[in-house]
Amino acid sequence: MQTIEQLKQQFAIADRLDFSMGPSECVMININTPHAKARITTQGAQVLSYRSAHALHDLLFLSRMSRYGDRRAIRGGVPVCWPWFGVDPSGKGRPAHGFARNRVWDLIDVQQTENDGIKLTLSLSPDPKDEPLWHCAYSLKMVIEINEQLTLSLTTENLDQESFVISQALHTYFAVGNIEKTQVRGLSNHHYLDKVENFREKLQAGEIVFNGETDRVYLNSPDKLFIEDSDWARRIVVESSGSNTTIVWNPWDRVATLKDMTDDSYQYFVCVETANAANNSISLAPGESHTISAGYRIMPLG
Repeated sequence: MQTIEQLKQQFAIADRLDFSMGPSECVMININTPHAKARITTQGAQVLSYRSAHALHDLLFLSRMSRYGDRRAIRGGVPVCWPWFGVDPSGKGRPAHGFARNRVWDLIDVQQTENDGIKLTLSLSPDPKDEPLWHCAYSLKMVIEINEQLTLSLTTENLDQESFVISQALHTYFAVGNIEKTQVRGLSNHHYLDKVENFREKLQAGEIVFNGETDRVYLNSPDKLFIEDSDWARRIVVESSGSNTTIVWNPWDRVATLKDMTDDSYQYFVCVETANAANNSISLAPGESHTISAGYRIMPLG
């Protein structure tokens, strides 16, 4: 595991990028560019905060009750769900959403881009401790670019001698002023599986509004969506590639069952997840790779 001293010596950039120790000794990467500020942790290669230079509010929601370290999942930001999304597909009791979000990744490259942005590359390699969870050889890399927009690209490479199937998601928690004054646009007339109603297949009629628990898997979804937040008068543009699935989630009053969230926190976020899941899972032959990417930017509403 990389120490914070090693990271500082190899990657720190004066006035642009430094490192600090967060809760439970989680290493934090702190980025400050002319375009945006961001915080990323090596635990899960997880972006925790992104705020563009002129934004009044963070792009991302992070629960103040989030738990860190000890292979726990951090509630908020952009968790990486891999190599499976949702419950264990094998039914063997493995953790929901896989293990990538619970592991410490290695920071392997930092670049300053031509337009004063910062690009990071983090990697996760097989660990003998993960053998009971996932026995296939793989390479997993996350590239994060901090600029006028936040861009994430997750690449899976099959280093095994046999094919394997993955499902995955960038489980992004977007901050909103009021969930009841928020809608997701771009999925009208698309079919989805309603997890609240035992995966019943439905057709989306009109834009998505929120007045109760929402947990939907949109199949064959478009590569551009919009989150419109009238309370904060902003529109979040979500653009994706290498993704055929979108998950839209808000737990509503079921948030009371989540130990790492306050009972009212459902009012202040919506998850719109760039994913490949259900019928859109990805099969990789030996030597093949796949990249799923998402870009997020904020625009005024109106």
